[in-house]
Amino acid sequence: MTTHRPLRILILCTVSTGLDAVQAVLSQTNDVVGLVGLHPDQADPTAISGYVDIRSFCTKNDLPAYLVQSYTLSQQGDRLLFDKLDFDLIWVAGWQRLIPKWLIEMAPLGALGSHGSPDGIQGGRGRSPQNWALILGCRQFSIALFRITPGVDEGDVIAEQSFFYEEQDDIVVSYYRASIATADMVCEVLNNPAMFDTARPQNGMARYLPQRRPQDGWVDWNLPARTIARHARALTRPYPGLQTSIGDMDLRLWRCQVFDDVVSAEPGAIQTVFLTGEFLVSCGDGRLLVRDWTASNSRWLPKVGNILKGKSFDETMAGIIDGHQSRYDDQLLSRRLAPWMRKHQGHTI
Repeated sequence: MTTHRPLRILILCTVSTGLDAVQAVLSQTNDVVGLVGLHPDQADPTAISGYVDIRSFCTKNDLPAYLVQSYTLSQQGDRLLFDKLDFDLIWVAGWQRLIPKWLIEMAPLGALGSHGSPDGIQGGRGRSPQNWALILGCRQFSIALFRITPGVDEGDVIAEQSFFYEEQDDIVVSYYRASIATADMVCEVLNNPAMFDTARPQNGMARYLPQRRPQDGWVDWNLPARTIARHARALTRPYPGLQTSIGDMDLRLWRCQVFDDVVSAEPGAIQTVFLTGEFLVSCGDGRLLVRDWTASNSRWLPKVGNILKGKSFDETMAGIIDGHQSRYDDQLLSRRLAPWMRKHQGHTI
């Protein structure tokens, strides 16, 4: 591909986790013609984790902001908005929905996206890859910059990078790591557009990570404390948090850590409450220190002897797997889920 002038780049991003990469790219180029986000009147925070109104970011960066009325870009007014814009390339930096074919075709150079998983783009297409990586205890994440097609993460790969997780990384740190890798690759492509011509197709069998819903975030107090702490790190803000309950009141656990290996009460029992409001909960192999939490009743305080409820992690995984297979029976699930799939005969591994 030959180009004799700077590319005009239009960015789609309406979640906070994408803005760090956008900021990094803006520091390296003046070729961005605007940022597209979802209008706050149309944003459902329960359906879009980390939603952000892009206007303040754009004002700070002296960048035009364009607001659409539909996250799926299905409104006629959204298409008319894009018709008025002049751009060569679309970069999808934070948009948790598929991009329609008509928009991809509107850009002469198409659309760029990034996706990854512990097994690369082809081994973990689909939903919530960084959450899954942390939940499953993976130590490495490989991310690709690829050409977006109307399908799910199936376009030609232009560049790839990997990073490693540290023991205490949470989902926010994971997004920091991904934003650095993504921004590096985007800047590399902008500086060397010939990379478009060397993109490689994804050949062979693809596997998918299934969708996670807020109700899939229940704690299982029978698990080891280290595993529960890992789950909390995967689901902390901007996600809905690790969920537990007492009576009809919900609690969200945002930050936890292993405390010791003392097992002296049933799983879920609060054993010690500190003056700070932090508390110890009995788990499968010891005690977990809950350091940051919120309750649906703001007046509730933890008490020794309270029994916090949870849900079997195996049951949660069974529901996720069943839901995926019932909707997308042609999409083979990631091999990382094989231990749970084996427990439910009839699923292809």
